[in-house]
Amino acid sequence: MRHPLIAPVLACALLAGCVANDTPVTTRPAPFVDRDRALIQSAIIDDMKDPGAAQLRKLVAYDLSEGQGRVLCGEVNGKNSFGAYGGFQPFFLRIKDGRAVTSYVGAAASDDVWGRLATKGCTAAASGQMMVAGAK
Repeated sequence: MRHPLIAPVLACALLAGCVANDTPVTTRPAPFVDRDRALIQSAIIDDMKDPGAAQLRKLVAYDLSEGQGRVLCGEVNGKNSFGAYGGFQPFFLRIKDGRAVTSYVGAAASDDVWGRLATKGCTAAASGQMMVAGAK
């Protein structure tokens, strides 16, 4: 018999890390710099099947207020197990103190939760205001 709390606890751990987005921040567009590309490489591309073949486009950066770091958004395309490109997917990467703290990368699936989270995070960053997990 399954415990009734297993599914909600597992979902919380997988989707949000059980950390509440409790800090309101403002965002402003920022220049995309070489360090941003290096962080995307280590946090997103290095985990792909063929990191050397990864393609990036629509790259944007936002600085966050309250010392909460930066948000990097864009689309990434990588090769699948068959050696073919799977199509560009959205990504969201929040960095703070030079390291990735939150990342979402879309997947080529009709029920792509990660793609929706990436799009939602990037839309919030572009709006000028968002909530992030951080010490108040």
